[in-house]
Amino acid sequence: MKEYQSSSPDVQVIGGMLQSFWLAFPEYVRERGKQILGKHGLVDVAADGWYSLQSTLNALKEVEEILGPELLRRIGEQAAMRAPLPPEINSLKSCLMILNPTLQKIHRGGDVGGYVVTEDTQMPGRVRFTVTASTPYPCSLTEGYLGGYAQRFRLPEFKEIIVRHDESAPCRRQGADSCTYFVTCW
Repeated sequence: MKEYQSSSPDVQVIGGMLQSFWLAFPEYVRERGKQILGKHGLVDVAADGWYSLQSTLNALKEVEEILGPELLRRIGEQAAMRAPLPPEINSLKSCLMILNPTLQKIHRGGDVGGYVVTEDTQMPGRVRFTVTASTPYPCSLTEGYLGGYAQRFRLPEFKEIIVRHDESAPCRRQGADSCTYFVTCW
């Protein structure tokens, strides 16, 4: 699925996701973020309300154009650190494995793409997850979410966690339908 392009004008996203996105804005740009969201009709968002995915994507695109991809990545990271998760989600693996069902639950009205997650444990002392994202959300935001979840579920035995975009794979930013990320812990 192409970056910033909803599959249909009927696709909607639950307000709780928009609220977590809003709360993740750093204080120094929160007012500017509020203006951008408002410009796209995303005001007075209720956690259980449903809002246009395309309007959300348009707001995210404007945030990235004005404030930069690094800020959008940081917002994704902070949103993942704060996102409410069921109690049975208590590890990075369990969190990553529910990405796709969660994505489907917080959207309605059409195709929103998905995630494919695989785990490689062949190297002792290292775990690597490969996440292929075929959603319309921006590449930088997805990378931030993955980094936030990796930090949130960091195990003490892991000294290092790296989230890296696979530069050799297709990228939504260049018009591809998916991006691939590596989440490596050792």
